[in-house]
Amino acid sequence: MLRLFPVLLLFACIGSSVPQAAADIPSAAAAEQKPKQESYLFTDSLRDIRFLVSTHMHMSMGVQCSVDAISVSAKGAKEPFQRLAIENMTCPCPMPDGQFPAVQLLDYDFNGSKDISIMEAAADLTNAEHRYWLWDAATNQFTSSRMLDSIQQPMFDHDRQMVSSQWYAGPGHRGGSTYKYEKGVLTMVSNMEKFTEGDHERWVIWGMKDGTFQPVQEKQVPLAK
Repeated sequence: MLRLFPVLLLFACIGSSVPQAAADIPSAAAAEQKPKQESYLFTDSLRDIRFLVSTHMHMSMGVQCSVDAISVSAKGAKEPFQRLAIENMTCPCPMPDGQFPAVQLLDYDFNGSKDISIMEAAADLTNAEHRYWLWDAATNQFTSSRMLDSIQQPMFDHDRQMVSSQWYAGPGHRGGSTYKYEKGVLTMVSNMEKFTEGDHERWVIWGMKDGTFQPVQEKQVPLAK
């Protein structure tokens, strides 16, 4: 089980006997508007992974949080060997007791190493999205996974080493897809699209044919009345 330790970032103001021009002295209003930042530590068997989180007040949406950076260091080391700057990563805020459930360390590519996911805050809480960083043993780095980021609500089957998704592309168009890692690349291996047409759905099933991933079957299914 992961252990989570909140680490507060402390800021000190150092006085000076040398007079400063008024323009050089930060106003109280500017200081109050600076987002509060805290560091949250996650660990696995080899690494310490810290997430720098800022908290600010939105005029209409209230308190909001964002992950600004991730630093990775060898377990117990003082200096990180990787820093990831994160942009536009609004996330559910940490809990008052210091827990940060928006972050998970799990094996998302089934290679035995822990990877990173962060939940993105969304107005529709039933359709939460995530961003993923996978551990690359060859480079000793975490790298962003655009493929996983693009999959709607992926589900990870570690027994079969497959990723699946039930997706929606607007009214009247939905489906389900399955992916596998082939030579380290996440590849779609099956797909079904469902199109609502009048009193029925048209199902288009994709698969491999003549060495190409393409539609291989189509049928009509009556809508439930």
